[in-house]
Amino acid sequence: MTGSYIGKPSGGKLLRLSLEWEQGIVRGISIRGDFFAHPEDGFDEAEAALAGAPVGHLEQTFARELASRGVTLFGLSPEDVGVAVASILASSNGAS
Repeated sequence: MTGSYIGKPSGGKLLRLSLEWEQGIVRGISIRGDFFAHPEDGFDEAEAALAGAPVGHLEQTFARELASRGVTLFGLSPEDVGVAVASILASSNGAS
């Protein structure tokens, strides 16, 4: 399944998230928007590491991947990603 989210999380910057998943497992994800990440390459690595993660644990997995690479986010949090994913899943009638 595929889905997308475009919105501005509370207190955050614009977030555009595209998600592809099958049987509850992330096949692909794109996290873009008006936020900043430092270091950027660490963010890209953390994003790529989400492929294969359970959709239901994406927020926690993202937080762990960012922390392991020393990435600091400005205008975005792992919780914002969790809200976006929940919105995508809800709009797909909860299919995973």
